[in-house]
Amino acid sequence: MWIDEALRCAVALLPVLLFLAALRVFDSYKLVSLPTVGSALAAGAVAAAICYGINTVAFRQLHANPELYIHFGAPVVEELAKGAFWVFLIAAARVAFMVDSAICGFAIGAGFALVENVTYLEVLKGRGLGVWLLRGFGTAVMHGGVAAIGAFISVYLSESRQWRGIRQFAPGLLLAMLLHSFFNQGMLSPAGLTAAPVVGLTVIFMVVFYFSEQSLSRWLGGKLDQDIDMIAMIASGEFKQTRQGAYLMSLNGAFPPEVRGDMLTFLHLTLELSARAKGDLMRREAGLEVPPDPDLESRFKELRYLEKSIGPTGMLAVRPLLSQTPRDLWEMQHLGRH
Repeated sequence: MWIDEALRCAVALLPVLLFLAALRVFDSYKLVSLPTVGSALAAGAVAAAICYGINTVAFRQLHANPELYIHFGAPVVEELAKGAFWVFLIAAARVAFMVDSAICGFAIGAGFALVENVTYLEVLKGRGLGVWLLRGFGTAVMHGGVAAIGAFISVYLSESRQWRGIRQFAPGLLLAMLLHSFFNQGMLSPAGLTAAPVVGLTVIFMVVFYFSEQSLSRWLGGKLDQDIDMIAMIASGEFKQTRQGAYLMSLNGAFPPEVRGDMLTFLHLTLELSARAKGDLMRREAGLEVPPDPDLESRFKELRYLEKSIGPTGMLAVRPLLSQTPRDLWEMQHLGRH
């Protein structure tokens, strides 16, 4: 009997965790840290607990026709609950690449599925192995997969079309809900529902990994060259002849010389840190160890001091000179955490 119980637990809980582990293993850059994955799993578990309460009330109200809620209501509620954390991660520039967002999205769905399946282990006690194969390989992987799809589509829209806010996140959330709803319709056979999420998501992730890493490589090479060129021009005095230098010179009447000097120093230090972050990423991708920099914390302290010295008005004026894309914000946060 205990062997049957152990097999039920393994089939219900392990597939989604193994799929998540595989995603992280095949990620060349390994930019999503284990603490971030753990936070995503925990957020998914919290989302599952919230949805359990909401779904319980909904089923009581719709006890005469629960299929309507299963097919159309639950996917909306559950994807909004799961989506809250991956939307936060992307909006706060905690993740900025399609692969990273996909891994975090899948981890959120995995945390959700683990809590859900633990609950069903008791509710569906005594059911055959086929039920647990469907729940472990089908439903659980589906929960992770649709959240991952919603997340990486949102990053794609930000990256390729510069969409922000609701426009950026609405298509991904809507597609996650639609895919979840289609799965709940049960249009495929039980075997199809078990195999389709694993096979389909494997193909999707292979494509996403390929294009994401190509995009990341292009961004690293192009932006690193720009950063280095700008640093060289500031050091040689040629910066005044550039469009950015002309803009800084136009602020002569608005700010005293010492503030303009702090602005230039702030820009120079930001470019240095940006170039350092990209260099670290390239070394990590090549499999090289990135040693800790004992001077890094002092540089960030200097950056914060300069920001305070320049003041809110001055920072608004210097903002056009700084790269403020989600990827640029991410790399500074990523470097600051190391």
